[in-house]
Amino acid sequence: MIIAISALILLSNGYCFSQSHKTGKTMKAAINDNQTKKGTLEYIGENDPIFITISNRAIDDLKKSVERSDPESKENKLIAAQIKTWTPEKQNKLPALFEKSIKEYTAQTQFDAETFLLVFDELGKKDQKKIAEEYDIRVQYLGEDKYVAEFWEDGLAVNSEANAVAYAHELANSEYAKKHPDGDVGNVEVVKKNYANTRKFVKDGKQERYTKMMALLYTIQKDGSVTFHDPGQQMIDFVKNNNK
Repeated sequence: MIIAISALILLSNGYCFSQSHKTGKTMKAAINDNQTKKGTLEYIGENDPIFITISNRAIDDLKKSVERSDPESKENKLIAAQIKTWTPEKQNKLPALFEKSIKEYTAQTQFDAETFLLVFDELGKKDQKKIAEEYDIRVQYLGEDKYVAEFWEDGLAVNSEANAVAYAHELANSEYAKKHPDGDVGNVEVVKKNYANTRKFVKDGKQERYTKMMALLYTIQKDGSVTFHDPGQQMIDFVKNNNK
């Protein structure tokens, strides 16, 4: 179970979600650390059993985490109704706890909290096959029992002509386009040109091909099993404990 109210907290704190490829260019990470090249940190090999285990489940874990945070789910609507019965003091603890939990989570994964919030919901709602096609999953060892599954966006794949056409149609049917019928919003050729320019920048070496967009935390238990740590676990626990 996860908080329907989490979406409201995001909005109330000025956070929003956006699609990284929609401008026709790869979204730049918020801090330079997000651009760290593969090999400069301790990434484990693709034949390592831990890599195989984590990389094979990372997409599914992400999608399930996003589903748990969906404010429109029946379970979360019920939780939201229960939260409304709490005292104002309890309710006021939620925003601070949410901010604290995200900062602690991203600190552990050596990632940027702002970028995480921008990407988490959108990426998790993508088709599973689409994520596999457009993202390179790398597994970094942090020491002790901690590992991070990183999602690196492929600037060539995400800026494909097929994505350009799909986005142009989406733009053409948007409320903005309806309010500005004389503009070129949703013009297929314009969008295709923007995406083609980005692909050229990547091929010419003017733009990095891969950009780290998401990082999820895992730990290895004493019995060798792999545990995924949900970014919203502190909120989940808080809500469950206060709804008993």
